[in-house]
Amino acid sequence: MLLVWWFAWLGLITAPTGAAHKYLNYTGDIMLGALFPIHHRGSGGNDCGKVQLEDGIQPLEAMLYTLEQINNDPDLLPGIKLGMIAFDSCDSPAYGLEQSLDFVKGFIAHFNEFHEHEFQCQDGSTPKFRGGGFDRVVAVIGAQSSSVTIQVATMLRLFRVPQISYMATSPSLSDPNRFPYFFRTVPSDLNQAHAMLEILRKFNWTYVSVVHSDNEYGTHGYETLRSLAASYNVCFSAPQRVDKEHFGERGYDIVLDNIVNKTEVRVVVVFADKSTTQKLMDAARHHGVVGRFVWIVCDAWSAASSHRGVNIVLNPIDTPELVSDESILEGALAVQPLYRNLAGFDDYFKSLNVSHNTHNPWFEESLKEYCRRQHSATRYRSANMQFQLEEGLTTDVSADEVSTLAEEDTFTTGDPENCDWQKWRGYRQQRYLHFVRDAVYAVAQALHNLQAQLCPGVRGMCKAMRHIDGDQLRTYLSNVTFNDEGGKPFMFMDGRDGPPRYSILNFQKDERGNRYHWKIVGNYTLNDEGLPILNIDNDTIRYRSGENFPPSACATPCAPHQVKIQQQREDTCCWRCRSCGEYQVKVNDYRCEDCPMGFLPSRDHSKCLPIPEEFIDYQNPWAIAAMAVASLGILVTVFVLVIFWTYSDTPIVKASGRELSYLLLVGTLASFCVTFVIVARPTPFTCGLTRFFLGFCYTLCYAAIVTKTNRISRIFNNRPISPHKTRYTSPTSQLVITALLTSVEVVINVSWLMYEPPHVTHSFPTRESRLLICEGLDDYSYMVGLLYPFVLIGLCTAYAVKTRKCPGGFNETRHIAFTNYTAIIIWLAFVPLYLASTSNSIRVVTLAISLSLSGLVQLGCLFFPKLYIVLFKPEKNTKEVVMSQHRSSSYLATPTPTNLTPVAVVVNAGGMHYVQNNDELHSDVTANAGSVVAELNRKAQQQKLRPQYSPQVARQWRGKPSPTASMGRNSPALNQSSTNSIREEDSIDISEQASTKSSPA
Repeated sequence: MLLVWWFAWLGLITAPTGAAHKYLNYTGDIMLGALFPIHHRGSGGNDCGKVQLEDGIQPLEAMLYTLEQINNDPDLLPGIKLGMIAFDSCDSPAYGLEQSLDFVKGFIAHFNEFHEHEFQCQDGSTPKFRGGGFDRVVAVIGAQSSSVTIQVATMLRLFRVPQISYMATSPSLSDPNRFPYFFRTVPSDLNQAHAMLEILRKFNWTYVSVVHSDNEYGTHGYETLRSLAASYNVCFSAPQRVDKEHFGERGYDIVLDNIVNKTEVRVVVVFADKSTTQKLMDAARHHGVVGRFVWIVCDAWSAASSHRGVNIVLNPIDTPELVSDESILEGALAVQPLYRNLAGFDDYFKSLNVSHNTHNPWFEESLKEYCRRQHSATRYRSANMQFQLEEGLTTDVSADEVSTLAEEDTFTTGDPENCDWQKWRGYRQQRYLHFVRDAVYAVAQALHNLQAQLCPGVRGMCKAMRHIDGDQLRTYLSNVTFNDEGGKPFMFMDGRDGPPRYSILNFQKDERGNRYHWKIVGNYTLNDEGLPILNIDNDTIRYRSGENFPPSACATPCAPHQVKIQQQREDTCCWRCRSCGEYQVKVNDYRCEDCPMGFLPSRDHSKCLPIPEEFIDYQNPWAIAAMAVASLGILVTVFVLVIFWTYSDTPIVKASGRELSYLLLVGTLASFCVTFVIVARPTPFTCGLTRFFLGFCYTLCYAAIVTKTNRISRIFNNRPISPHKTRYTSPTSQLVITALLTSVEVVINVSWLMYEPPHVTHSFPTRESRLLICEGLDDYSYMVGLLYPFVLIGLCTAYAVKTRKCPGGFNETRHIAFTNYTAIIIWLAFVPLYLASTSNSIRVVTLAISLSLSGLVQLGCLFFPKLYIVLFKPEKNTKEVVMSQHRSSSYLATPTPTNLTPVAVVVNAGGMHYVQNNDELHSDVTANAGSVVAELNRKAQQQKLRPQYSPQVARQWRGKPSPTASMGRNSPALNQSSTNSIREEDSIDISEQASTKSSPA
C-alpha cells in the first residue's frame, strides 16, 4: 500500500495543481468532496461547454442547502460542522478524473500526516495541500453520470475513500469486487429495466423494438432488458444500436428505417442518453411517423426533457425546432427516479442573489445563462404573438401585450444587471434533488454513528475523529438508516444500492389541450412487504386525444408445453405455437427434444422425469404364485428325502442308488429354492445367483441321472462271460463321476460371470415403462447356462433306452424318458413365452415356474413310483421283485421249461445242489459238479443258447454259500459279472463273479 501511495505522489506532484480551476470550498471540521456537471461536455477541443442550470447548479446548491440543514440540526453531529469541496466534471470522464486528482493529493497529505510520515516542509512542519482543507475529505459525493462515476470510483478505491453517487445508475457499479467503496442513493438500472418491463406487461405489449446507445449506460441497459424479457413474455424485435460518436443524420435515418420497414411494432423502448434520444426524435419527425409509435424512454433523457416540456407551459424558452418535437412524443411514457420535492429548497434557491458568488464560483455564470434564456424566450414569445395577431389566429392577444413584450426584450440582454433574474421565471426544481440530499445525509448519519462510538459523551470533534479510516466509514455507511425526504426509512440495498424508487411519467397535453407537459401517472416503489410493485393511475394516463394505447403483439404467448415456429425469418418476434410431442420436453422457446428412454416429460413439458421403476418382488401376486409352487416342491422334496432316509436299507432304495438319489434330491431342492432368488428385487448379487443356479440345478440333477444310468448300463450290458469285474461302480466312484460332470457347468458359469459380471439394468418394453431387471434377462444370454444341461438330458435319454431291459428294480427307462420329454416340453414352451413377453413379471415368473415344474416332474417320475412301493406295496420291496427280469430281457441265460420245477443252484464245498422250490417241499439234490454243468450245458444247447456253465465254474463255486433266488417262470439266472457289481453297490446277496470263462459242453 505504501508503494501505491509513493507512486501516486510521484505522479501527482507533476500534474497540474488545479489552481486555475474553479472549485467551491465550504469549510468545515469534516469535509466532503463533490463532483457536479456544472457545465456541458465541451466540443471542438474545449473541455467544457455551457453552464447547466438544472443538472449542474441545482444539485450543487442542493448539497449546500442540505449541509446547512445538517449543521443546524443539534441532534445530528452535535458540535461538528460538515463542509464540502466541489469540482466541475463537465460531464466528461477524462475531465472529471483530472479534477478529482486534487482529492487524491489531499488523501496523500492525510496519509503522510497520520500513517507514514515520509514528507515534511523545510521548516520541519507537516505539508498541507492547499491549506489543509483537502486532507480532511472523508468521502466524495457524485458524480452524476455513470461514465464519470466509474472513472472516479476506480481511482478512489485505490485510496479506500467511500463514494456516494446520487444519479449514476449503471448496473456494473453494483459489482463489489470492482467498486468496493461505491454507494448510491439512486436505484440501479436493473430496477429501471424491471420497471420498463412491468409497463410493457401492464399494457400487454409483447412485440417491442429497442434503441440503445453504444456506451456503457445504453449497452448495459439493453443487455439487462434482454436478459429479463423472457420472464415478462416480451420480445425485442430488430434492436438498434446507436454510436453517437460516429452517427450522423443518415445513421439515425437508417435506425428508423429498420424499425419502420422490417417490423410491425407499435412500441419502442429507448435506452440512451438525452442527446441520442433527441436526435432519434428528430429522425422520427423527418420520417413522418407521428402517432406510429409509443415511446418509452429512460431516466437519462426524461428528466431533462420533462423540464423542457414544463418550461413550455410556463415559458417557452426552447427553440421552435425543439418545440415541434412535442407531437412525436405525445403519449410517451418515461421511467425516472422518483420525483419528490426537496422541502424548502425552492425558497432557498430563489433567495440567492449575486453575492452568493462568493460561495458558489459558478453562480454569476449561471445568472448570465438564465438572463440569456429569458432574452431568447421573450423574443420568441413576442414573435409568436405578433404572428398570431397578424394572421388572425387568435383574439386573446392584444397589440398592447405585444408591445409590452417588445419593451421587455430591450431590457433582457443577457446581463444580470439588465434582466429580472430575481423572479426566476421558468424555474422548476429538478426531480432528483432529494437523491443528493439522501447521499449527504447518508454520510452525515454514518459519521454521527462513528462519533458516538469513538467519542462517547463528547460533543464535537475528539482526537479519534481527526483521522477517519475509509474501511471503517464504509462499514458504517453499509448499515446506515435514516428517513428520506418522504419520511420513509432509507437504507442501502445489498449494502450499496438505493432501493427501487421510480416515477412513471406520461407526456400529454394539459387540460386546455394546447400545451404539452410530463405528468406523473404512477410509480414503481417498494410495498409494505418490501417488494417492488408498479402503480398506474388509469384515470390520468393518456395517449393521443383520448385514444387508447395501441396494441403491440405479433403473436400470442405460447403455452408452457409449446414452442415457437418463426413465420418471418428476419423478425424473431412473430411466430406460431406448436405443442411438443407426447414424449418431448421444451428445451427452449424454439426447440423440443425427446426424453431419453426411461423418462417421461412433466405435465408442462419443462423437464424429463424418471419413470418409476417396475420390478417383481415378494409382494407381487405373480411372485407369490411362483413361491407357492416352489414351497410345495420344497415340502414334497423334504418328504421324499425323509422317506428315503428312513427306508434306506430296503431293496428298492438300494437298487435306486442311495447316494445318487440323495444328490438328485439336493439338486431338485435347489431348483425350488432358486425361485426365491429369481423373484427377489434385482441386485447384482441376486442376478449372479440366478445366472449360476439356473443351469447348475439342472446339471446337478441330470449329472446324477447320467451317472446312475451309465453304471447300470455298464453292469448289465457287460459280456455275460466276462471274467472281469465292472470298474467304477462303487458309491465313491459314482459321486466323483457326478462331481466331474457338474464341474463342467461350474466352470462354464464361473467363466461367464467373470467375463460378464452381473449387473442390474433397465429394460424399456414400452415408452412408458422402465423395468429393473438383471442384465441379460431380456435377451438370449441366459440360455448359455442351459446348453450343457440339455446335453446331459440327451445322454440321460440315451442311457435310459440302453438299460430298458434291466431287472425291474433297476429299469427306469420309462420314468427317465418321461422326465426328459416333459422337461424338454416345458422348456420349449418356456423359451417362446420368455422371449416374446413384454412383461417383466411374466418373464421372471415363467423362469421360476419352469424350474419348479421340472423339479416336480423329477419327483413324480423318478421318486413317486418308489415311494408308492415303499409306503403302499411293501410286498414288492423285496430282493426277489427287485431282481426280477423284464420279459424282453436280453440277460436270460437259459429259459426254464414250463414242465420243470424252478430250482435254485446251491454251491458248497462238496458240489452243487439243486433245491426244488415249492410251497410244500424243499429238497436238496447233491450231484457231481461236472454232471451239473454238463446237464446245464445240454439244456442250454437244446435251447440254442450259449453255454454259461463249465466245470471251471463249478470248481470255483465249490465251497461258496449258495444264494437263494426265486426263479419263476420267466426268471433267468444272472450272469455273475452283473450280480457282483450290483452286490457291491446295493448289497444284494449274490455270489461273486467267477474269474474264469466257461467252455461249451
